[in-house]
Amino acid sequence: MKQVRTVFMGTPKIAKTLLENILQAGISIDLVVTQPDRKVGRKQQVVYSPVKECALDNAIPVFQPQKIKEDFDPILKIQPDLIITCAYGQIVPDEVLNAPRFGCVNLHGSLLPKYRGAAPIQRAVWNQDKESGMSLMKMVSEMDAGPVFSEERILLDEEETTSSLFDKMADAASRLLIRDFDKICREDASYTEQDKTLVTYAKKISKDDEKIDLSRSDQEIFAQIRALSLEPGGYVFIKKRKFKILEAHYHDQSISNPLSFLGKYKNGYGLALHNGVLEIVRCQMEGKPVVSGSDFANGQGRSLIDMTCE
Repeated sequence: MKQVRTVFMGTPKIAKTLLENILQAGISIDLVVTQPDRKVGRKQQVVYSPVKECALDNAIPVFQPQKIKEDFDPILKIQPDLIITCAYGQIVPDEVLNAPRFGCVNLHGSLLPKYRGAAPIQRAVWNQDKESGMSLMKMVSEMDAGPVFSEERILLDEEETTSSLFDKMADAASRLLIRDFDKICREDASYTEQDKTLVTYAKKISKDDEKIDLSRSDQEIFAQIRALSLEPGGYVFIKKRKFKILEAHYHDQSISNPLSFLGKYKNGYGLALHNGVLEIVRCQMEGKPVVSGSDFANGQGRSLIDMTCE
């Protein structure tokens, strides 16, 4: 088959893994489009997106528009045959969608039409779904509404976190695209329209979502923590300070003082819920660095034993 001029659009780790894998499989990328560099921390250090790091490592040209709806000419100048997107982070304008002869395809982290939107992977964990998956779809103007070419289903573990599911999704996305790339470029792909009556949306994780709702059942609390693990992390308040629970396990156990800290517990730090105990594996007190639950138990956590959180 003739060389396919391909543009890759993506930003976070999941997209970087996909890009690495397709490059290793021999798929050539002529241009990478990713979000602008960010300044983080007190020193305002410039940080590249994971996808940009991969592109630079592989000597691929990088384009980083602030607003792609207003700045997309470098993409059109490539005269792409195909555009691949995965977690890019901006709405792609019609001028770009209509440019490549083989169209634009997107790797979306749900079994469409369930969980269109910004946070399908997080919401699958939060809602305690038993199954999710990756969809390879054609992009259209309406968000995540395009027809689906293929999908791969993924079973979720009882302690699945957003971080672990992202890794599984990245691997699934890579398998789908590598397997179906030639069919797409031969225009031999058979797409299935989504059933509009089954559409659900996965809204973006907000700052309000990060506050752990301690009025919920133990399993709902644990699901919220797992959905926010390892980033951005769910938190409770203790002494009017945020205490982030970044990673935890849950254990059934009789409780005498619900919603109180227990001190050292198994291999971490214990927080009693309603009908069991969270074994906190990784945590962060406001204004302090991230530490293991064990280190917290041996340090600042000793002063919190029997204190109630909210």
